[in-house]
Amino acid sequence: MKKKMDVIILKTNINSKREFATVKKALRYIYDIKECTVDLEDIDKVLRVIGINIDETEIAAKVSSLGFKCEELL
Repeated sequence: MKKKMDVIILKTNINSKREFATVKKALRYIYDIKECTVDLEDIDKVLRVIGINIDETEIAAKVSSLGFKCEELL
């Protein structure tokens, strides 16, 4: 049986590849993340996370706990 993939898109203030590496490592350590990207060129520094059984609220809370702003992209 194939597991459902979730896609979460969040607005952040991640400003560098180094900051993103910190976030990516923390998320992959805790969650079953298949892909994680951030668009550093976008004004909203969009964080896109794809994984199995991941929750937007939990992901946002984890990123925030690392010292970054992270919220739902409206």
